[in-house]
Amino acid sequence: MHMPSLFAPKVPDNKANPLFLNFRDSPAFRPARVLMDAIYSQYRDKDGSFIQEFQTRGFSARVWELSLFAYLQEAELEIDESFVFPDYVITAPHPMAIEAATSQPAENAPKVQSAAVSSVVPSDLVEGQRELVFQVAKALRRKLLHRNAAGLAYWQHPHTAGRPFVIAVEAFHNSSSLFYSDAVIIQYLYGQRPVGEHDELGTLTIKSESIGTHHWKGREIPSGLFDLPEAADLSAVLFSNGSTVSQFNRIAVQEGIGLSEKIIVMRLGTCLNRDPNASEPAPFEYIVGEADAPYESFSQVLTVMHNPNAKVPLPDGAFPNVAECRLEDDGRLSVISSGFHPFTSITQILTSAKRHEGEVDEQ
Repeated sequence: MHMPSLFAPKVPDNKANPLFLNFRDSPAFRPARVLMDAIYSQYRDKDGSFIQEFQTRGFSARVWELSLFAYLQEAELEIDESFVFPDYVITAPHPMAIEAATSQPAENAPKVQSAAVSSVVPSDLVEGQRELVFQVAKALRRKLLHRNAAGLAYWQHPHTAGRPFVIAVEAFHNSSSLFYSDAVIIQYLYGQRPVGEHDELGTLTIKSESIGTHHWKGREIPSGLFDLPEAADLSAVLFSNGSTVSQFNRIAVQEGIGLSEKIIVMRLGTCLNRDPNASEPAPFEYIVGEADAPYESFSQVLTVMHNPNAKVPLPDGAFPNVAECRLEDDGRLSVISSGFHPFTSITQILTSAKRHEGEVDEQ
């Protein structure tokens, strides 16, 4: 059976999302398109709307869902495809239910620039962090409050009851939302921020400072979602700020997929500093596919944040190869990550025609 392509027109160009059109027509992103079609051929489109939404208003959300699906396959998690809701029902090795969510721009907001042609660093970092908290909080709350026609929440269906429930979220509410790392979301979920101090010998000590509320544009929400009764059925949040078309492009180029011309993909940004006394991230820069470049997988941009108060806890290691954040018994927050763990990055592409800027992305 011939599988449909994500790029076969479902709507005329004048009704398509500019993000989709830029991505579809850019020669620099051919590897990503080939890889995405290959992954989509294994994806079950439960309601038959994936391609049309991918080409229209749901472009970013569908890219996120496809990247999440690619990760679940990569991690060899078994998916039961017989249920429409939530998005993914995992049966092994650790049963769980996963619902994907995104923050999106308001209907009257300026269009987010194409990930294929722009790189955006926010002019006001503090304001951007405050907005990120509010937008992600809204996306999470929308899923927590959702009920079907029978009045059931995602975790109350017969096939999800008693299983850990996870919301997988990525932020697309404005052109710089991908810039921010998981640290901002961790602070909101746990209601505390780390404060580092160096002693006279240069040894770093991390202490926690409580956060009562978050403020943005005259509005206020309580911090510490995991401490609120409404989140008791939420076992964990799986966060990404880099499940983008540039991620697909880098992985495709790394694997030699869809290359029809000479293409050089450069990635630069900041990553986890393995120095125990470092208070700043480490810079990095590499050319995708070179021998000394870190190997990229779909897990690399993911962080799972465990709810310490969940009715049904998520087992450690349920999501293989992702960074894991948890509240320890002594009250400290710990983030465990093996291998290369980027915080934020920019992808640049050189072809025989010209240089193409990639988007700000990744953790």
